[in-house]
Amino acid sequence: MSGEQPVNPETPEALQAELARLRSALTAAESAARRQYDMLDALFVRSPAAISVNRLSDGCFVDVNRHWEQVTGYSWQDAVGRTSLELGFWPSLEARDLALTRLMTDDDPDHRPEAPFTTKDGRKVLFVMNGTRIDIAGEPHVAVYLTDITLQREAEEAVAAGERALQLANEELRGQLELFELTEDLAHVGHWTVTQGQLPVWSKGLYALSHTPVQDEVTFEEARAHIHPEDRAAFLDARARMDGTELAYRWISEGDDQRWLRTRMRRHHRSDGSFVDFGVVQDFTEEAHAKRALQERLDLIQRLTSRLPEMVFQYVHYSQQYGKFTFVSEACHAIFGVTAEQARKDPRSVFRCIHPEDWHATLSSMQDSVTRNTTWAHEFRVRLPDGTVRSLFGKAVMQLEVSGHRVAYGSVTDITDHKTSQATLMESEARFRSLTELSSDWYWEQDAEFRFVRFDGALSTQSSQTGVGNLGKTRWEIGALNMSEPDWKAHREVLQSHAEFRELELRDTDDDGNIYWISTSGAPMFDAEGRFQGYRGVGRDITGRKLAEEKIERLAFFDVLTGLPNRRLLIDRLQLALVVAGRDRAVGALLFIDLDNFKDLNDTRGHDMGDMLLQQVAQRLVACVRQADTVARLGGDEFVIMLHNLEHDPDRAIAQVELVGKKVISSLNQMYMLGTVEHHSTPSIGVTLFGQQRQTVDELLKQADLAMYEAKAAGRNTLRFFDPAMQALVAERTALEADLRHGLQRHELVVYYQRVVDAQRRTVGVEALVRWRHPQRGLVSPMDFIPIAEQTGLIIPLGQWVLEVACRQLAQWAESPATAMQSIAVNVSARQFRHPEFAQQVQALLRKTGANPQRLKLELTESLLLSDTQDAILKMTELQKVGVGFSLDDFGTGYSSLSYLKLLPLQQLKIDQSFVRDVLTDPNDAAIARTVLALGKSLGFGVVAEGVETEGQREFLLQNGCTLFQGYLFGRPCPVDELSLPDQPSKGEAPTWVI
Repeated sequence: MSGEQPVNPETPEALQAELARLRSALTAAESAARRQYDMLDALFVRSPAAISVNRLSDGCFVDVNRHWEQVTGYSWQDAVGRTSLELGFWPSLEARDLALTRLMTDDDPDHRPEAPFTTKDGRKVLFVMNGTRIDIAGEPHVAVYLTDITLQREAEEAVAAGERALQLANEELRGQLELFELTEDLAHVGHWTVTQGQLPVWSKGLYALSHTPVQDEVTFEEARAHIHPEDRAAFLDARARMDGTELAYRWISEGDDQRWLRTRMRRHHRSDGSFVDFGVVQDFTEEAHAKRALQERLDLIQRLTSRLPEMVFQYVHYSQQYGKFTFVSEACHAIFGVTAEQARKDPRSVFRCIHPEDWHATLSSMQDSVTRNTTWAHEFRVRLPDGTVRSLFGKAVMQLEVSGHRVAYGSVTDITDHKTSQATLMESEARFRSLTELSSDWYWEQDAEFRFVRFDGALSTQSSQTGVGNLGKTRWEIGALNMSEPDWKAHREVLQSHAEFRELELRDTDDDGNIYWISTSGAPMFDAEGRFQGYRGVGRDITGRKLAEEKIERLAFFDVLTGLPNRRLLIDRLQLALVVAGRDRAVGALLFIDLDNFKDLNDTRGHDMGDMLLQQVAQRLVACVRQADTVARLGGDEFVIMLHNLEHDPDRAIAQVELVGKKVISSLNQMYMLGTVEHHSTPSIGVTLFGQQRQTVDELLKQADLAMYEAKAAGRNTLRFFDPAMQALVAERTALEADLRHGLQRHELVVYYQRVVDAQRRTVGVEALVRWRHPQRGLVSPMDFIPIAEQTGLIIPLGQWVLEVACRQLAQWAESPATAMQSIAVNVSARQFRHPEFAQQVQALLRKTGANPQRLKLELTESLLLSDTQDAILKMTELQKVGVGFSLDDFGTGYSSLSYLKLLPLQQLKIDQSFVRDVLTDPNDAAIARTVLALGKSLGFGVVAEGVETEGQREFLLQNGCTLFQGYLFGRPCPVDELSLPDQPSKGEAPTWVI
């Protein structure tokens, strides 16, 4: 062979030669397989033992012999493809798996699982199982030998028949050995036995297949010397175990002839305690050589098919339920996500990938091809392990082999991309058909002179831009409302340059005078020689889109309720006005309008009435200004008027604005008809001018807003101009608010106390007053920071802190007899009192500090109590139950009603100092003071006069029945360490403010 020229394996001649060699090798393999089949027929099919072959992975029967059919009553067709569990060998899957595991791994040869079984004809039998693991096509199987021990077990249960059962068992074993020896010559097998303590005895068949001369004795050392050195250790290990495990090894005869042998060795224990070892040996040299040659050919085929994108396979159908891949190309992994090795070991791993929706149809098509012996061709889908769905096309031809099994030779191709392209093409074709049939566009052509020569498609008979009537005309001859002569000139320049144009939008009217819009695009046409032929293009009616754009613009820039410009459009126009004013030195004005008490209308009449009022206000505002001016709604009840082109002189500009402002106030003061309801409303207007200095939009709106609040503070229904002093005041208030927050955190606030005395000038209690010691501002008056605290909500933590300080002071005074009877009055703000948990917070403070609740008095204002009288009564009653008293502060300054005085659990009234101050000079104040004193007496309330600064005021109040006084005459507010409390009431005397 060394003289032969190398053959290119890629040429057709080489492939044909290789295929010829493959056929020859396959023929040899078939001959070897036939010999193996004959041996199998002798050892398995016709064996007197009941033998079955089961797949280890799922327990299914692969084959059974005739004796097995006889002892179980089930046929080969009944068993193959079903599991031993299904036939009733085991009570459960767990019992089966445990028995097989112990059968394959337990070193005790006497331990073999027993399986109670009901034969097909209903007989109850008991089998003992003996099993051996074997590999078929690389997959683990187990050969199971069944021995019917039903009679034996029955005999064992009867003591008298025990020896008889053992003798029968030994006789059965000897019979099997004799039968086995009779079949040695036919099956190319041999056997040996060795009794404990003796040399091995070889059968005639073993001498023959090992090519060893027959002799009386063969020692272990002599036999071991013929085993290939590389296999000797494995053989000795199996000889030591004697567990029936199959072992393959190489035997070297005289003349270095090497044979492949397989053996199983077992140990049989006798009743006398001795044992006999025996083994079965089979020569499978030809089978091994055939398998190697076949594998080499398969490897070559594998290399050839690995270059193909299709999966090439050979599949043997052993039964309707069971088959095996004997060959699978490497493309299996790319197509099914399963390696070729996995597919060969477990064909179900491939079939499990078939899409559930295609499973039945695919398997039915395969089975139909096998049954009819026709070519299989089927399209199906698979779902890969990662969830991907692919489309496949499989095809195969069926051949009936010598073994009687049908073998499929075929391929599977991934056609996903082809299917996707096909679907895309079909979708594109369908879309094109739909567009041509249903499109609202039209097609047009122009000649080299730009005259229309063709119109096709959805043409409107009402349109003046399309139709037969425009043939022979240019586009500019037809005309459009939105195109001027310069616009048409620019369009002609585009056409003359033979350039494309897109989205040329034209506005026109139809025959009924309705406005419509079209959009047209075009591209130049040239003949084969490149000469310009004209234009072709498409047109589209875009009236709906234009109307939608107008609606969107209106929603974006105009208020939906009133139709006025919204904040966004106002800001745009104001920015433009500021630019024009800076460039032309023009003067303008901004009027910020807020409707007075608008919230009351919404709360009492509903939002529908409020919306009706806003719409009427918008109409009146528009009527008060020029068309060039802007009226906008910012939101809620806030409107803004922007005036343009006022007088350059500031005074005259202000006069113009005042005139407009008075006109607006007069117009908005007129009665409104909201449905059938009459309603009156007034505005508060803030005005700021612009154009005289650089200002931003935000600054102008803030200035007008500040001026509007000044108008509200001035009594409403009026107009105020922005003054820089307003801005300074706001800045001051903002700075004060920030300082107050920091002051609370830095503990800059302190509590002062002012004495309350009786007619004998004895101190009966004090009022707690908060003061702020600012590091830079000094002592800040409560009149300055309390309103800010009310507006910002800081009054809640501030009030809670003052209340806690007062309670701690009461607890401290209670420790001394001199101060134990003193009470402290604490002012409670509206925000603090309205807190849902105010009563619980006060009680928690009393428990926390240990203060006596009977020495605590809370001072409330009339406006606080009137906002929600029922809630006030509930909170006051809850606190009164624990001993807390209540005083009505600044009585007479608000809205007073005897009805709520009767309902509220009050103990005291305080005459406001505004009445006390002029009680000697103003008859009205004197009359009010007398009335309050008389009212308090009639209702059983104690009355405290605040702001008493002179003896004359004290004498007047004393003469009119006042018994409690507070003011500078008796002491100014001071810290607790400067407070002197002389003339204490006796310990048993109750506080004078308690009724």
